[in-house]
Amino acid sequence: MSDLFVDRFVKFNISQGVARLDFARLEDIDAEKKEMRLSPSARLVMPVDSFAHFVDQLVKVKDELKKRAEDASKEAAAGVVESVAAPEEKH
Repeated sequence: MSDLFVDRFVKFNISQGVARLDFARLEDIDAEKKEMRLSPSARLVMPVDSFAHFVDQLVKVKDELKKRAEDASKEAAAGVVESVAAPEEKH
């Protein structure tokens, strides 16, 4: 199996029962104009039924990421409350 790195998802098309997802890589950033230049890098092609399954799995991944972020935020907030509420030791 090989890894494929992309910077952006740029286009989606379904035709004749096949889903095509186009991705791009970042070529350049113009900070003054606040623009970036992308160039095509890869196309993922799969049957529509496989794409539907792929989307279902992505939704599960997104939900898990959201849960992890919420848990981390709660832990960080609890740590702040603990540090504020904790009494100082006297020596």
